[in-house]
Amino acid sequence: MAQIEFHGVTKRFDSGQEALVNVDVSFAEGSMAFLTGHSGAGKSTFLKLLLCLDQPSRGQILVNGVNVTRMNGRRLAHYRQHLGAVFQDHHLLGHRSVFDNVSLPLRITGMKEKDIARRVRAALSRVGLLEKERLYPRYLSTGEQQRVGIARAVVNRPKILLADEPTGNLDPELSRDIMKLFEQFNQVGTTVIVASHDRDLIESMGLRIIELDQGAVIRDGVNTRLDPPVREDADG
Repeated sequence: MAQIEFHGVTKRFDSGQEALVNVDVSFAEGSMAFLTGHSGAGKSTFLKLLLCLDQPSRGQILVNGVNVTRMNGRRLAHYRQHLGAVFQDHHLLGHRSVFDNVSLPLRITGMKEKDIARRVRAALSRVGLLEKERLYPRYLSTGEQQRVGIARAVVNRPKILLADEPTGNLDPELSRDIMKLFEQFNQVGTTVIVASHDRDLIESMGLRIIELDQGAVIRDGVNTRLDPPVREDADG
């Protein structure tokens, strides 16, 4: 399990635009929460910083007390092995079977074939697609493709599961099914953070919601709104 802390995190681009502004939030081990806000509010930037795909301009991001913004090389690779990521575009390889797509994170680590097969089939079973392991992505529905993406994200049993608009292309019923899957992974101890603009869906879950507006946290809790911090001038 993993505890996550953002301390005064600001991300300012070269243009002067601030995608995140002095963000102070924490996530307890094994918790589940939603990030929401309008397009451009900072949700994707928040997740990219946690994935170490970008660096904050100021502040620290701690995972189990370790400042991940200073990681590189082997330490960064080891950290990412404990992360699972799901995106709106699931990035499946069309020329590979469902089984092969899900196995990719394990092959990168050099795991034995026998163990890969066991892990992949367990992950596919969790998302209800074990019987389609030999199919290619083009033969799956959009919802099934998204579930393959989720299986691939959890096949290495990550401590942290991040999802960026995972239901953006799905109808309401399929969206609820995907959210229930995330809840199931959370129930076995995985820390889950889901970015979504679907207010009705995430409100119905009754879980913690962190709302961003122009990079600032304006809500944190089930029904708690906050006064946003004072924004600095772009050249300040």
